[in-house]
Amino acid sequence: MSYAAHLGLTVQEASPELTRVTVTVGHAGLNMHGSAHGGLLFSLADEALAVISNLDAQAVAIETHLSFFRAARPGDTLMALATPERVGRTLATYRVEIRREADWELVALFQGTVSRREQK
Repeated sequence: MSYAAHLGLTVQEASPELTRVTVTVGHAGLNMHGSAHGGLLFSLADEALAVISNLDAQAVAIETHLSFFRAARPGDTLMALATPERVGRTLATYRVEIRREADWELVALFQGTVSRREQK
């Protein structure tokens, strides 16, 4: 079982223009305050980055940044929406918004840059 599958991450949509990955926050994904653990949010965003950046090239992350805005609670379904900011021959940068599915509130914002190795 992959790490993403173990966390319950599901790829709902995958294209070079938009990739959407979801997870429902369960008990195992909570921090000491009873909200979604930052590691779960990072993993969700990182999975969306990995999927979108590897659709037309082999890519590995070289830099990421994650800002947290709102708490997510048990039972919340979260969506990571990845879109390209700039895609070049050897580097690409993507924006990943993590939103609560029920009310579309922005929970966190992730930016990731990847090194593109070779075209598939």
